[in-house]
Amino acid sequence: MLYFAIAALVVIIDQASKRLVWEIYKYQGCAEVIDGFLRFTLNRNRGAVFGILSNASHLLLVIRIISIGVLVYFAYRMRFAPTRKRVYLGLILGGAFGNLIDHLAAGEVLDFIDMGFGAHRWPTYNVADIAVTIGAVLLILGYVLHPGSRAQDEERALRELP
Repeated sequence: MLYFAIAALVVIIDQASKRLVWEIYKYQGCAEVIDGFLRFTLNRNRGAVFGILSNASHLLLVIRIISIGVLVYFAYRMRFAPTRKRVYLGLILGGAFGNLIDHLAAGEVLDFIDMGFGAHRWPTYNVADIAVTIGAVLLILGYVLHPGSRAQDEERALRELP
């Protein structure tokens, strides 16, 4: 169950980084890390990506729980997939669960990584968001660049069933 180990690691790093940044910067709110490019800016996000649906807290909670259920189902289906695909799924699952923990505990997600140049900034994000993004992009690229591998994964899974 490699994906669950990866997911647990992502959750631990995500939650630890959020708590650490909160404790250090809760009174000043912002700190330059790399002058003009990277800073830690505390941002409470009540919505989904980029703050969309910020007034639909209950709907987002249901969507997050269903999404995690679907990811666990995919993890079961991919239990015989190549290691790299299970790692990618673990990244997605860990990121989703990390943000769900925030949502359940506080009704909002703490974002703090703020990147950009001058007034041109990317919306703030956190470690969980990074994990979901990297995992999803690599998983999609894997299927796009190697379309026949899905059939091979399923065939291997059928052979290894008792």
